[in-house]
Amino acid sequence: METFSKLIKGRSIPGIIIFDLNYKPLYFNQEAIDMINDFTKKQLTGIKNNIPKIITTLCKDLKILEGKIGKDNKTLFKSRIITNRFKFPISIRAFFLGGNKEDKSIHIMVLLEKIIKKHDIDFKKAQKKFNFSSRELDVIKLICNGYANKDISKKLFISEYTVKDHIKHILQKMGVYSRSQIITSLM
Repeated sequence: METFSKLIKGRSIPGIIIFDLNYKPLYFNQEAIDMINDFTKKQLTGIKNNIPKIITTLCKDLKILEGKIGKDNKTLFKSRIITNRFKFPISIRAFFLGGNKEDKSIHIMVLLEKIIKKHDIDFKKAQKKFNFSSRELDVIKLICNGYANKDISKKLFISEYTVKDHIKHILQKMGVYSRSQIITSLM
């Protein structure tokens, strides 16, 4: 459980901006203000300040896309990744929010999320720490890459039952109860 709380504490809260359909900002959370300040190198203090053009352009592109596709697509969104001028690369996504009886969108929500580099797992260190066999280590590597038991068995030329046995031993050695806990414990 300690590893999950550590993982959750390490995640960043996304910046959130809510606009009306005329691109007037109605709401900012503090994370959005901080990210915009980092982007513009100016102090944004409230929702009446200017929004970077890249964000309003994204909202306009979303409305254009909605007009071309129609309003029945509930998962419609537009996104961009910004790598320059930020301390961290930022993913910016715009979605429609709300609706009335005619199912018309009434707000646009923009999420600003920091993109953190993927952490590499030190498999040799894990092998020493948990006393994994070389075959168990092969199974762990494939689990970390998202393979299902059937795919692991094909890749390693072993039966699915053998894969399940290896996973059972790995779980016992690590003192965890699921595949996701295996991955989390190795990070």
